[in-house]
Amino acid sequence: MKNVLVVMRWEYLTRIRTKWFIISTIIMPLIILASMFIPTLIMTGPDTEVKVIAIVDATQYLGGIVDKTLGERYKLKDDTPKYQVVLLQDGNFDVLKKQASELLDSDVIYSYLVIHEDVMNSNEIKYYARNLGNFKDQEQICRAVNKVISRQRMLKANFDPEVISSLIREVDFKMLEVGKEDEEKEGSEIISYLTPIIFVMMLFFAIFMSSQILLRSVMEERTNRLVEILLSSITPGELMSGKIIGLGLLGLTQLALYLIVGYFASSYKGIQIVTSANVILFLIYFVLGYLLYASIFASIGTIFNSEHEAQQVSSFLSIICVIPIMLSSYVIANPQSTTTTILSFIPVITPFFMILRIGVEIPPLWEIFGTIGVLILFVWLTMLAAGKIFKVAVLIYGKRATLSEIWQWVKE
Repeated sequence: MKNVLVVMRWEYLTRIRTKWFIISTIIMPLIILASMFIPTLIMTGPDTEVKVIAIVDATQYLGGIVDKTLGERYKLKDDTPKYQVVLLQDGNFDVLKKQASELLDSDVIYSYLVIHEDVMNSNEIKYYARNLGNFKDQEQICRAVNKVISRQRMLKANFDPEVISSLIREVDFKMLEVGKEDEEKEGSEIISYLTPIIFVMMLFFAIFMSSQILLRSVMEERTNRLVEILLSSITPGELMSGKIIGLGLLGLTQLALYLIVGYFASSYKGIQIVTSANVILFLIYFVLGYLLYASIFASIGTIFNSEHEAQQVSSFLSIICVIPIMLSSYVIANPQSTTTTILSFIPVITPFFMILRIGVEIPPLWEIFGTIGVLILFVWLTMLAAGKIFKVAVLIYGKRATLSEIWQWVKE
C-alpha cells in the first residue's frame, strides 16, 4: 500500500503543476460554454438589424396586411420595424415573381414571400431565401402570416372584428418547473436543455483528459525502459493502481473546480442547476466511469509501442462516448423512455447517459442502483483484465501483441 501511495502522490503532484493542466482547466470550460451559450444568446437576443423582404402578392391586399402586422409585432431596440417590406402587387404575377428573384440574387432583399390568389383555399404560401438556417426570422414571418390569414378567414365568415381580436390574442405562456411537494418555480427552456449537456461535457473531458494522460504515461515509461527500473522495487499491480488513483484524483480536482464555478455562477443568476443529489450521483458516476476507461486506456498503453497506433484506438473510444451527446436531444425530451433506459445499461456509455438524465430529472432508484451495479461489475472485470495485460505485456518490446495473445493472457 505504501508503494501505491508513493506512485499516486507522484502522479498527482507532477501532473497538477503542469501548465497544460492549468490552461486546460481554465480554457476548456470557457470553450464549452461559449460554443453552447453564444449561438443561443445571438438567436434569442434582441434584434439589431433591419431585414428587407419582398412580398409577391396576387391577392393585392394580403401583402399590405402582412406588412402592417410585421411592423407592429417585431421591432428593433430603437422601436423601428425589424422588417422592411417591398410590396410587389401591380402587374403580371410571373413578372413580379421574377423581379423578386432578381432582387434576391442581387442581395437587395433578404427573402421574399409568394402569395397566390387562391391562398385561402390552397392554404399555402411559399418562402424563398438564400439561407434557410435562420429559424428565428422564419418563425416570426410564419406567425405573422398565419395571424393575417386566420383573421381574414374570420372576417369572411362575418365575425365581429373586436371578437376576432380577442379570439386570436396570443397566450402569455409561462413555464413552471414542479419539484417535490408540488413546489413551483419559474423555469427556462434553454437552461433546462443546456444544463444536462454541460454536465455530460464536463464528465467527458474530465474522464478522457485523465485517461489520455494515463495512456501516455504508461507508453512513455515503456518506451524509455523506465518501467524496468520501477518494477525492480514495485509490483506491476502497485504501479498500475498508483497511476490510476493519482490521475483519478487529478480528474476529481478538475471536476470539483467545474462544479464550484457552476454553483456560484448559477447562484449569481438565481438559478439552481447544481444540487446536493446531483453532485453525489455525479461523483459516483465519474469515479466508476473513470476507473472503467482508465483500465481500458492503461491496457492500450501497455499493448502498443507506437503512440500513433494507440491514439487511433483511443479515438474510436472517444467516438463511442460522443453517442450520448449526439442523442442528448432525445434523452432530454424522453428521459424515462424504454430506449433511454436500455442505453443507460450499456457500460461504456452508462456514466454519460445517467448524468444526462440526472440533469433533467432524477431517474427511478432501481435504475440508479442497477446502473451503478453494472458499472461496478464491469470496472472490476476491466481492472482484472488490465492488470493481467499490464503484468504480461509491460516488458515486451519490438513486438505488438495480437488479439489472440491478449485474450489468452486474460483467460490465464
